Order: sequence, then C-alpha cells, then structure tokens
Amino acid sequence: MPKLASAFTNDFGPTVINNCRYEPLPLGGAPKPTTVVVENAPLTLIAGDPYTCAPVPQFNLNTPPLPPCPIGTRTIKAEVNTTVLINGMHPVVEGDATKLLGAQDRALTGPYQYPRIRIGENLN
Repeated sequence: MPKLASAFTNDFGPTVINNCRYEPLPLGGAPKPTTVVVENAPLTLIAGDPYTCAPVPQFNLNTPPLPPCPIGTRTIKAEVNTTVLINGMHPVVEGDATKLLGAQDRALTGPYQYPRIRIGENLN
C-alpha cells in the first residue's frame, strides 16, 4: 500500500535530457502542515496540485558546456491516491512521480514518512 512522501523522499535518477544530466534529489519544497499529530509532532504533507519541488542541479555533458542546461525544475501531482484526503489535501504517496522540466517522469524512491501510516489500507 502507498506510503506518505516527505521532503526527504528522493526521485529516481540520474536523468539525461539531450546534453544535460540531472541527479536524484530529495523533493524539498514547502511541505504543508496539518492538524494530524504523529509522534507528538504535526504531520507535514507533500501535497498540492501541482507541488513545486526543490530544483535539481544541472550538469552539462558537453565540452565546452554548450548549449547551456536549464535548471532542473520539478513539480509533482498526486495521481495514485484519489480517495484519501488529509485536511482537504491529497497527499503525495509511493507510486507518484515528479515531472522534470515539465516532461520527464521520475518515480519516487523513498524514504517515506512514518512506515506505520499507510494510505488506503484496511487494518482489519
């Protein structure tokens, strides 16, 4: 079952687009706080439509490094979980992906938040 992504969840890489290489990197960005408390602290979510991640540094594979590489902007849209809302937000979960430069999908690879919190799982 899907697990909750966090700002420390990585996306898959490296990704090569033309002459540019982009390494895997934690999602970062600005997780949203919730009213849910886990282990005595507010749960923060990677959520939004789309969620803006921290950019990925670019490495040019050409010598000389031309043409220049664009900064690796990433967004994420929660598509796996379409039923569970936390404070009115669909959290990003295992199975979702980032979009690098608006086009290239990069699967989430972990680590995930609190392994005992699962989305869409029946505990009975």
